[in-house]
Amino acid sequence: MKYLYNQIIKYAVLSGDRICKKSGNVKDIGVTKKYLTLEDFRIERGLKKIIKNYDRSHFFCAEEENDHFKNAKNVWVVDPISGTRAFIKGTHHYGISVAHLIDGKIVFAVVYDPSVRELFTAYLGRGAYLNNKLIKISKNKENLRILYYYSSSWNGNISCRKTFNKLSKYKFLYRNANSVAVNYCHVACGRYDGILSLTKDSFPEMAGSLIIREAGGRFINRRRNTNIQFDDRVFMGGNKFAVSKLERIIKNK
Repeated sequence: MKYLYNQIIKYAVLSGDRICKKSGNVKDIGVTKKYLTLEDFRIERGLKKIIKNYDRSHFFCAEEENDHFKNAKNVWVVDPISGTRAFIKGTHHYGISVAHLIDGKIVFAVVYDPSVRELFTAYLGRGAYLNNKLIKISKNKENLRILYYYSSSWNGNISCRKTFNKLSKYKFLYRNANSVAVNYCHVACGRYDGILSLTKDSFPEMAGSLIIREAGGRFINRRRNTNIQFDDRVFMGGNKFAVSKLERIIKNK
């Protein structure tokens, strides 16, 4: 499997560096959804080709053309461009996100942010890395800095404005325009202490969850399970102090 992982990493970096040159000068072709580019399709198809050439029995699940999931021995979950909006607008922090599951357990993850050339990788039981250097979660107990992300289609296409207003009152919660996959990585390397995500899907969470855990953090769903599922839509990650605080907030939502 090492050969395949290296191929995936190489493709993510080459594709990321290629699209970085186009950032801010690409057309949004989304019709039924906002923020979609031809590069989303190109990267998704390229990753699928690499994986299927290695072993056709591996199941491939990705956001654009392969957005159905099934339980299988080997499953790959891909977000070809996490943060397509940032890519289209020409701002920093979008990424290519890939995760490999064996028997439902996430064993490998890569997130590449070409805007700043940061490559995050994680291997089950072997740690998480930024540009091949080991990273660790923060140890902050006080003055926590916690990111939050919410999708306008979270919770079954019901507007989450009420939830957003409730979250906004917490001064330790910060929101930005970054890719959620990249934000998970920023938590993993200690730039933030935690993250709360209310999502429309779970493509970037598969990679992000392993990177946070292998950096020494916690990553759970709304039911506090560490074994997240593809149909989960609420996620909490970070150091134990941040996740504990988030659990108390979500308990009442």
